[in-house]
Amino acid sequence: MKQNYSTFAQRLRYIIGNESLLSFSKKCQLSESAIRKYIRGDSEPTLQNLLTIADIGNVSVAWLATGNDPFLSNAALLSKDNKNIVIAIPEIEFNTLLNIELQDNSEGLQKQHIITEWALSRDWLFRSGLSSENLAIVQIPYNNMDTTIKNGDVAIIKFGKDKMTCVLAGVYIILLNNKLLLKRIQYDPVEDGYHLINDNPTFKNHLIKQNSLTTPFQVIAKVEHILTNVF
Repeated sequence: MKQNYSTFAQRLRYIIGNESLLSFSKKCQLSESAIRKYIRGDSEPTLQNLLTIADIGNVSVAWLATGNDPFLSNAALLSKDNKNIVIAIPEIEFNTLLNIELQDNSEGLQKQHIITEWALSRDWLFRSGLSSENLAIVQIPYNNMDTTIKNGDVAIIKFGKDKMTCVLAGVYIILLNNKLLLKRIQYDPVEDGYHLINDNPTFKNHLIKQNSLTTPFQVIAKVEHILTNVF
């Protein structure tokens, strides 16, 4: 997304493009006069109208509201002059991670696994300590990590280069007893095991010792970042 749209009116005009105000307002189920007031800067949208405009305009609420956003909702919508400053990251269904793990994912994600692509700023990724290699985006379906990670949060994950449980600390998606789980993992050198921790206190934590498993749990991916809304 271009960085010189400092006002809401400019960002709104950008997503409307060459479409008529009447046509765009009908898509949003708003009056044309309301859209004109937004563009003139005479008024600002309510939260509900902001959400509607962002959805119709295929932009994130964060960017529409503030002008600052590390990601877009669909990389395919980018113009050519923006593609050199962003990296397309595939979005996949969470449960697809199980199917990917059962296959050889050395060749990367297959097309049938990808829902869409998100465009993330190259600069933002670099400043966040992330490279584009082995990244994907998923929506978290669990609430065992609430309030750190909520059910429905969108997460950037990084696939592990191998299936070994050589992790010391962090939030990971793991495969244990043929089930995908989201856990905070902390290695305990005294117990020679791994604490599987739920940030939500209503869920039980567990210690799994290395010698207690006939088949160690497999690390599918690490949760690197949560893309939160501004509201």
